[in-house]
Amino acid sequence: MGFSKIFLSGVIVFSAAAAGYGQRGGAVSTVPATPNPKAFERALPKQKHSHGMCARAVRVAVEELTGKKLERRDYAKEYGEPLLKTGCYVKSSARVQPRNYDVRILLPRKRSHCGHIEVFYRGNWYSDFRQPGSLWNVWPKEYARIQHYRFVGRASPAPVAYSVPPAQSAPRATPVRTVSQSRPVQRGSRVASVKPNPRSAMPARTTSLF
Repeated sequence: MGFSKIFLSGVIVFSAAAAGYGQRGGAVSTVPATPNPKAFERALPKQKHSHGMCARAVRVAVEELTGKKLERRDYAKEYGEPLLKTGCYVKSSARVQPRNYDVRILLPRKRSHCGHIEVFYRGNWYSDFRQPGSLWNVWPKEYARIQHYRFVGRASPAPVAYSVPPAQSAPRATPVRTVSQSRPVQRGSRVASVKPNPRSAMPARTTSLF
């Protein structure tokens, strides 16, 4: 491979590494804040009966988890937008298998109803009490449909350091030994003398040692 090709390949590797660094986490990061599962777990209710404060209980638990304040809403059914604005939740299909920190909002059949909000953690659904299950299944006649919000917050990755290998130097040229015409060539030598051509004005060719 020639020097120019090696130099060009080194430039391509460096450009690809720089592009990957910019995509994976340069100075600006769009990854949500690091979650705090211990604070979230402490905020979960321990009682086994509801006190009608599901919106407040879930809001406090999510704030402890994400470290971000949610916009206040009057009713549980209105907390979808505040969850999205934290950057730690995305709207998902209601049919997905729930994972830790996922939030469900149950929309009521009647407009006068406040709706319900619940958060999933370690196989259980919580609101302002530890529920026997999702109220979508416990009280199916109370709610019309589900809004499911998936937790996507995670620790911001450290920038990946890329090392670009130095460009290889061009291969060294093997020196060519010139055979004098005045000396006889010793027997067993790999170099053969070339007699000059009297018809040509060009100097005698030499044979390299390889």
